[in-house]
Amino acid sequence: MSEFMVAVKAIIQKDGKVLALKRSTRVGVVPGTWDIPGGRIDFGETPIDAIAREIMEETGLSVKIGTPWSTWTFMIDNSDVQVVGVTMLAEYIGGEIKLSDEHLEYRWIDPSEFEHLPTDKSLKAKIADFGKK
Repeated sequence: MSEFMVAVKAIIQKDGKVLALKRSTRVGVVPGTWDIPGGRIDFGETPIDAIAREIMEETGLSVKIGTPWSTWTFMIDNSDVQVVGVTMLAEYIGGEIKLSDEHLEYRWIDPSEFEHLPTDKSLKAKIADFGKK
């Protein structure tokens, strides 16, 4: 039986930089690569509530959620699971980063630096497009 999931991610901005997170080697989806905060939407949750929760769980930061930036989809390898997602823009409000066990490290980087990190090529393109805005 096929499964369908909805997810959200966020491009968090602070002083012209964006937040990049390095995935733990223990996570199931592309471990050890760089990403942005996000995750699945829980049943009954709005996309804005979900991304605010995911950001808090993964980074401990307070942010102001902005507009949707892009949509995306992928199939989870070796499964009948399709994930459809929305990347939102977010502005840093406050807090110190406290990474969850899903991530090993973080960097505030210029959007153009994202293309040099090992990550998903579609995410590199989304961040590059964001940097051109």
